[in-house]
Formats: sequence, C-alpha cells, structure tokens
Amino acid sequence: MASRKVHVLAFPAPAQGHISPMIHLCKFIAQDPSFTISWVNIDSLHDEFVKHWVAPAGLEALRLHSIPFSWKLPRGVDANVAGNVGDWFTAAARELPGGLEDLIRKLGEEGDPVSCIVSDYICDWTQDVAAVFGIPRIILWSGNAAWTSLEYHIPELLEKDHIFPSRGKASPDEANSVIIDYVRGVKPLRLADVPDYLLASEGREVLKELAIKRSFVVKRARWVLVNSFYDLEAPTFDFMASELGPRFIPAGPLFLLDDSRKNVVLRPENEDCLRWMDEQEPGSVLYISFGSVAVLSEEQFEELTGALEASKKPFLWVIRPELVVGGHSNESYNRFCERTKNQGFIVSWAPQLRVLAHPSMGAFLTHCGWNSIQESIANGIPMLGWPYGGEQNTNCKFIVEDWKIGVRFSKRVVQGLIERGEIEAGIRKVMDSEEGKKMKERVENLKILARKAMDKENGKSFRGLQGWLEDLKAMKLDRE
Repeated sequence: MASRKVHVLAFPAPAQGHISPMIHLCKFIAQDPSFTISWVNIDSLHDEFVKHWVAPAGLEALRLHSIPFSWKLPRGVDANVAGNVGDWFTAAARELPGGLEDLIRKLGEEGDPVSCIVSDYICDWTQDVAAVFGIPRIILWSGNAAWTSLEYHIPELLEKDHIFPSRGKASPDEANSVIIDYVRGVKPLRLADVPDYLLASEGREVLKELAIKRSFVVKRARWVLVNSFYDLEAPTFDFMASELGPRFIPAGPLFLLDDSRKNVVLRPENEDCLRWMDEQEPGSVLYISFGSVAVLSEEQFEELTGALEASKKPFLWVIRPELVVGGHSNESYNRFCERTKNQGFIVSWAPQLRVLAHPSMGAFLTHCGWNSIQESIANGIPMLGWPYGGEQNTNCKFIVEDWKIGVRFSKRVVQGLIERGEIEAGIRKVMDSEEGKKMKERVENLKILARKAMDKENGKSFRGLQGWLEDLKAMKLDRE
C-alpha cells in the first residue's frame, strides 16, 4: 500500500551555498508529520555528505539517496567547475535526469511514490523529470529576488545584446557606463553589475542556450520559493508575483528556521575560533571568508595580508587549503602568522552562523555569496564586498548602492589586483568612520526586518511557507 504521506524529493545543486538553504527548508518540512523527504545528492558528494550528517531530533523523516555523475565533487562545486561551467552544466543535463528517474521509479515500486520535486533553480532539467511522472516541481531560488527578475528578463537582455554580447566581452569602460534600466522590479544597474556568468565569453553559446531555457522553465514550476524576505526587495517580489501569481513567494532567510545555528558543511569546522572571539572586544573583529569556491592569486594574498596587518584590527580569516592559486609561500605565510599571532586567528573553515552572531563581530569581508549576505544582514553586520563570480557582483551592488550597508573595492574584474592601501581604507571606513556607523545602523534595521519575516505568528516568509505546505497536502489529497 502506498504511503499516505506527502513525499518530497529534494535535489539541491551540488554546492555548499545551495545545499545549506535546501537543508534548512527540509528541516522545516520535516517538522510536519504529514511529510517524508528524500534528499538526493550526486554520488561523490553523497559519500562526503554522510560523513558529516547527523540527523537532528525530529528529522528522521529525511532519508539520504544518491545518483551517479561522472564529475567527482566530494566537497561540491569548486574552482575547476567555475572555470568550466558550460561543460559542467552540459554534463549534468545529459547524465543526471536518467539517474533521478530511476530513483523515483524505485521509490514508487517500494510503495513510497514521490509527490513532488523541490530542486534548485539552476537544476532546470528536473522540470522535465517531474513532467515524466506527472508531479509538480517546486523551485528553491537560493539567491535573491532581484536575480530572479534578471533571469526572467533574459530574452530582453539578449535582444539588446547586453548579455553574451555578439561583439565579445565589454571593455571595463563600457561595462561601467552602459545602464540597464528595463529590468522590472530592480533599480537601474550598470552592465558591470549584471551577473558575471551572463557576460561570459568562454563557452558563450552553451551558457546562452542554457540561460534561454531557464528563463522559460521557471514559468512551469508550481511554486517558486525565494530565499529572501519581502521588506528587503519589495518591488521585485511585487513584480514577479504580478507575472507568476501568488506561487512566487518570499521564503527567507531560511537559516532563521533552524535554531541550532548550524549549516550542514562539507568541511570540518574549527570551533576554537569562537573561544578566541570570546576574548575580543565587542564589535571589534573583522571576519574574512571567501566561501567554498573563490580563489586568490599569491600576489593578491600578499596585498590582503599587508592590509590586515596595517589595519591592526583583530581578524578571523578562513583560509581553505586551496584558497591561494598555486599555494601561498610557506615562508611569507609563516612570517605573517608570526607577526599577527596576537592580532588574528586563522582557520580552514569556520562555524559561520555562530561567528556572525558573536558579540565581538564588527564587519565581514565577504565574497558576496547570498547565504553569507543574508546571514550578515540577519546579525546586523556591515560588509566589505569582494565578489568572485556567479551573481556575486550583482549582490555586491545591492549591498553598497541599494541598501548602503557596506563598501566595495574598485576592482571590476576578477583578474584585477586590489592593493593593500585600498583594502585597509575599506576596513577603516566600515569599522571606524561616521559613514561606517550609518552602515551599521542601516543593517541593524534590516536585521529586525529579516527576523520579523520568520516570526512564527505574523512573519510574511513564515506564513508563505506554511501556505505552501498546505498546498502540497491538498495536492496529495486531490491525486488520491
């Protein structure tokens, strides 16, 4: 006899920044006894994931599965994928649908048919898999709402030759002077602030074809859950809801659903840094993390170490083993560590949610991944934006120009060098100046609104998620 529970199959994009919001969402779903959840990773990521996975109390309804994929990514998308993103997307669309279809058939044969697929926006091929079984797909948009509107406007952006331009990549002067003012629900932005991957020259045709497909697939989803909150991006939510209807909802910040203040991570966290933070003055620490994909040249690494040392600010820096391309010079690195042993603390990975919530946190130098931005906002921490790829340059524009809660450096291209003097000036601007105090006030106000969105009584995001679960239950009854 088939299960009477709503069976949600969750498929995150295989990247740390996409896994975290999906797991927070699944934890929320699992609190309702009407649901069971199948969590699906690619095989190499699954093998690593289970090493770190401990099912929290009440999450027994979540079961782990894997499907085969030729790309081996035990810690998720990395710099190699970032440099070959067209090949990666092509391989995923070719290989993964068959494995997911086989798994869904197997679950059905075992008497537990899948009711719906919840998948990351970039896994657009899951829409066709859902159609094979006549079940709905729900999109989890792990970025902000403005990004959804930019993707929604891909046909217009292409028509005006602003993305994947036929003339080749725009010069820095052109990228900074051309204004995009027709993306509805989003304030005007420079061409330089359009997501980097839409301006790519390498693999342009493959990425262009994928982008066109994605912009139409989103209309076929039953729901679109956006990991952002209404008060942060009201005009964008209003526009997209006018296009897609009430199924397009603010659903974030999803990490606030989880009282444990823990993300599922694919790297061991060093909690000694929290004890070091206990010893620092309130609001004094600069936290530095470039996420799980970004890399620095050795020259850029040297400029950053020089700026940190000159700033004399207490710092907590996440330095992954692969952060510096080619590896940093052991001799210079060791000298830096020796000189700053009373100033800073270095870890290979940090418990970021608890770091950002710590009273000694003062500012966050970030790669501008959306999880990091929301976590910073929801803890009232101003930022220094250092975007690397994807839509991070767009996120950085919002931080600095729209919300005015941080600064960015003059570098407009990944290959550019940010000199130590500019880095030090940015640190002092955010942490010491009158303008920095205003940034702090603004982000504290956004902190209140972020937490209000997830209020269990009246929060707009929380109510939207509850309405979505009720829709899934009603859908299950209708199918029976």
